[in-house]
Amino acid sequence: MSELRSNKITDVAGTASPNIPGAIINVKSASYTDVISLTTDVRTDIPNLSLTITPSSVNSKILVMAHVSYGGSDANNYGSGYLMRGSTDIGVGTTATSNRQNCSFAMNLTGFTNEIYKLNTSSMTFLDSPATTSLLTYKVQARHDINGTMYINRSGADSDADYGLRGISTLTIMEIGG
Repeated sequence: MSELRSNKITDVAGTASPNIPGAIINVKSASYTDVISLTTDVRTDIPNLSLTITPSSVNSKILVMAHVSYGGSDANNYGSGYLMRGSTDIGVGTTATSNRQNCSFAMNLTGFTNEIYKLNTSSMTFLDSPATTSLLTYKVQARHDINGTMYINRSGADSDADYGLRGISTLTIMEIGG
């Protein structure tokens, strides 16, 4: 059996923290457990789901992973989620025309009466290539598209029963060596 031990790893230039392609260089995570309600079609930052990172190389990639828990007060409640780098959308569709919306992920209830009792989740993973070593801010936004009220981290009915669920929303970013 082989064993490899080292007190220090350097690249050929002597850099103490080499940017090895595919290696995880830095990981940051944030979570939000409180509840907010969305009633208009305005994009809203989900509180606490914002992280900063300074890539160590222009070749680094940033793996962005978002998970949002949500519910709605109407059985036909529609919403959308967005990944952002600063004020720029990332990981969004690009083919929406007319009144259609490009988004990172959908947050919808499907038309059945009991939908208001459910806590739903939507997730999105996107590998960003920012090509910079400047400070970056990643965040998650949600938009209530139509019908009733949308809630982050709770069901629409929010029943005081064992099926009345409250959830958590998270954002995790990883710098990947390029």
